[in-house]
Amino acid sequence: MIRYLVASGLPAAELPPGCRVIAGGEATSFEQPWSFGAPLIARVEDDTHLSALKGKPDVTAFLVEGILPGEGQAFAIGAHKMRDAEAFKPYVAQVPGVIAPYGCRYIARGGVVTSLAGAFAPDRLVLMEFPNADAVVAFYFSDAYAPLLKIRHAATEPRFVLVMRSGALPQSARNVIAARLGKV
Repeated sequence: MIRYLVASGLPAAELPPGCRVIAGGEATSFEQPWSFGAPLIARVEDDTHLSALKGKPDVTAFLVEGILPGEGQAFAIGAHKMRDAEAFKPYVAQVPGVIAPYGCRYIARGGVVTSLAGAFAPDRLVLMEFPNADAVVAFYFSDAYAPLLKIRHAATEPRFVLVMRSGALPQSARNVIAARLGKV
């Protein structure tokens, strides 16, 4: 099993030895503000010690297990605090079929989340890899996802963040986000 560190407020240069960034480009939140600083996703080698992250001011970090990433150029972080786990079950059952046409590949979904630093500690963390940012945007704002999004918003305190593997968000994705959310 692969371990992933999702960290915010921590420059890549300050990651502990044994952490390799897989996504640390420009990011934007689609829901509640991701107020913890720019997120990055790093693969963590088995013998890596992460205790140095504990107590770092202005850092939010958590660990989750998953599978190897592919070649996708955009990642989405779904981080949730659960309000009603029972009401969330239909979402969990239906979302894989809705998201598949957008080229999504789950690299971590529903495993144990270990909080390492910061005040925000999600109950559930999902890391999704997409071919590009436009696919993330198309999925999130699709008619097929709309009823599931309502379930997610009602059953959780949700956060959904798009993170580029590297570089800036493409203008096409920015345009749709701006039109739908009034921001980027």
